[in-house]
Amino acid sequence: MKKVRIIARLDIKGPNVIKGIQFECLRVLGKPDDMAENYFMQGVDELIYLDTVANLYQRQKLINMVKRASERVYIPITIGGGIRTLDDIRELLKVGADKVVINTEATKNPELIRNAANMFGSQCVVVSVEAKRVGNSKWEAYADHGREPTGLDVVEWVKRAQELGAGEILLTSVDADGTEGGFDMELIRSVSEVVSVSLIVSGGAGSIADFVQCINECNVDGVAAGSMFHYRRCSIKEVKEELHKKGFPVRHSLSLVATDTDPQWKYDIANYNKFTLNQLSDETLNTHNINEEYEQDNSGHIKEYDVGVVNCGINNLRSVINAFKKIGKVAKWINTPEEVLSSKCLVIPGVGTFEHGMNALTDKGLIDPIREKVKEGIPLLGICLGMQFLFSESNEFGIHKGLDLIPGRVVPLKQPSKVVVRGYKVPHIGWSELQKPSYGKGITWKDTILEDTEPESDVYFAHSFYAMPDDQRNCVATVEYGGQEFCIVAVKDNIVAIQFHPEKSGSVGLNILKSFCKQNNL
Repeated sequence: MKKVRIIARLDIKGPNVIKGIQFECLRVLGKPDDMAENYFMQGVDELIYLDTVANLYQRQKLINMVKRASERVYIPITIGGGIRTLDDIRELLKVGADKVVINTEATKNPELIRNAANMFGSQCVVVSVEAKRVGNSKWEAYADHGREPTGLDVVEWVKRAQELGAGEILLTSVDADGTEGGFDMELIRSVSEVVSVSLIVSGGAGSIADFVQCINECNVDGVAAGSMFHYRRCSIKEVKEELHKKGFPVRHSLSLVATDTDPQWKYDIANYNKFTLNQLSDETLNTHNINEEYEQDNSGHIKEYDVGVVNCGINNLRSVINAFKKIGKVAKWINTPEEVLSSKCLVIPGVGTFEHGMNALTDKGLIDPIREKVKEGIPLLGICLGMQFLFSESNEFGIHKGLDLIPGRVVPLKQPSKVVVRGYKVPHIGWSELQKPSYGKGITWKDTILEDTEPESDVYFAHSFYAMPDDQRNCVATVEYGGQEFCIVAVKDNIVAIQFHPEKSGSVGLNILKSFCKQNNL
């Protein structure tokens, strides 16, 4: 069962998180690094960073923010602002983003949506729709953080965006944004009726009751809030507890920080600018080398590393490396056959499409070295797209050969038109529960990567395809989604393949990586 996501939205200007009302009268609220970590510790399911003043200088700042966030939080991070090319997307994924938000450029060049989905997978592509009411049950899509009218009807634009390949829609009511007066329910209903991909809504949340109403009345997959959380009207924990009481599926997450909340607290309008000035920072650009790949000791020499992380060119490498660092292991990016052959453990992470990823492995000459190391018996872990590479072939956009290390095929999830389950969307994006296969008698997780994990633990998924091992005995864990039960953890000798993202699954995912390292004496 997929869980409703509770998301913190961080609007960024310069080095600060800001918030306004209807995208105007912006107020500085604090530092994104500290706020992101605090929300992670509260148990939020996802973070959305949106650059409100996208330009080259600001995008470099945003890249550095994402890098720092990926070192402190272990949940999905979605980034938007100034994205114009496939290279922009690749760069953000490389430094730690899981999904990218496209708005202005998508309205000008809709083919960017299709090209991005074909390269990185639709699960990575979020189209932001900033909606302003222009008449009775009519809304116009705006761009450039609500500043630029596009002439596009919101409902028609959403339909076209998903046809082009968007895997998620981020719908924001400009009229309601920052008002804390409740969601524009008519807008959300109108969009939710036509969308068959994941829908995140934002703009207007002022109470827990607003969350309950929106989730109860509309087919949404997540609710993002800024003001309500920033001004501490309530905590993440309080929202989730109330939703759970009402019978809505939410991810169980422990709050590791105390949060003082006051639903009645109001900031002093007369003191508005004083608060902002107290929060302002003249932080310098602080550029980091985004190609910095692994740890160095004080002399500048590369440390001996535990884990070689294979670079396919479209991986979320830094997130995986930071997750291993969090559990005390040193990981290094692997780019050459020589580095593969010198590694004592390999991890193949990945986001994107099967064909592009396998082509990258081929072009780098990594396929034969990977197979050779597997024959030697070194541990190999495949994550998400990296899991799918390990199988014989994939049906994604044609028939493509995989590494054939685990006999089986990669096949698509059923289309929503063929599944009569409320809330079923493709791609499968969000938190779902691990379970033991219903078709396997006596399956145990002892001596597997899941030995320290409880059944029904929530882990994070972002995919449209899944792997089917020829031998069901290779499957040790499954998930149920839309009435379909499919393999999400497969084990064969020294090979482990997992469909979800442990590096983005909070403490559960980190414990799974710990088990992998423990079993392989890393």
